[in-house]
Amino acid sequence: MNNLKKLIFIILVCMLCVSVEAKSQNPKYKIISNSYKQEDINEMYKIKNELLIDYKEWVKGVDNPDQALADHQDDYHATFKQGVYTIILGDGLGKSLTGDLKVNYCETTKDLKTKSLIWDWLF
Repeated sequence: MNNLKKLIFIILVCMLCVSVEAKSQNPKYKIISNSYKQEDINEMYKIKNELLIDYKEWVKGVDNPDQALADHQDDYHATFKQGVYTIILGDGLGKSLTGDLKVNYCETTKDLKTKSLIWDWLF
């Protein structure tokens, strides 16, 4: 019985020492311009702005934003694989632009990192 109490105490102490990290799992976008010419780069940014507006509409009231992106691949002649909505403009030989797809860009982008007080105190 005494060994069981020690084991439970050790497990509880270990649980208090574990750090927890919460990271956002927002889908991402990647847009590749046709070339490095300024008009192609401007077109890339125009498409990005349109995509961000459309994304807000697509995910309104939706539980699974990934499904909404998969359903709207034809809108931008895009592909949606492994959480990345990829749009290739023209030959796709120019600059690329990447970022998170969010509904609200006023939220913080910092990752939450909480640690145990006991762990911080001991180490």
